Amino acid sequence: MLEHLNRFSLDSQEWGQILVLRPIPINGDIWGDFTVLKGTPIGNLIPVVSGEAYSNAMHGYVTPLMNEIGPDPHGLLKQIPKEYRTCQMSQSCIMYDIKTCYPCPKLPACYVPSKVHSDDQEVVAVVILAWVEGRYVILVEGEEFSLG
Repeated sequence: MLEHLNRFSLDSQEWGQILVLRPIPINGDIWGDFTVLKGTPIGNLIPVVSGEAYSNAMHGYVTPLMNEIGPDPHGLLKQIPKEYRTCQMSQSCIMYDIKTCYPCPKLPACYVPSKVHSDDQEVVAVVILAWVEGRYVILVEGEEFSLG
């Protein structure tokens, strides 16, 4: 069960609304609930941003974060390796549609990733569905600060 995730939005005049998903670090590990993704093809697509850029964004100055954050979430969907793209339920689901049941902007929430150990499917699905939503998934490394 994924319990240590921070979903939020940043509003900026220059960038508009930026949707973000960040695992909360656990015991100093920036991967938190996403630790099973370390070194995997999906995990390699998640950018690591600096604590300074993240903190600036949390205080309204989003540009440094956007300079570090990497490709648009929908662009990341296209970078998911082919073997992970098919829904595991493609052979048994009566709702399966070859046109939408793969990582794309129309992917339904029932998607179950293929080629992933069953214990890790929820984590992979959360990341992919965040990208479908247009949400940046980030890891934050380094000192953060708070004003006030």
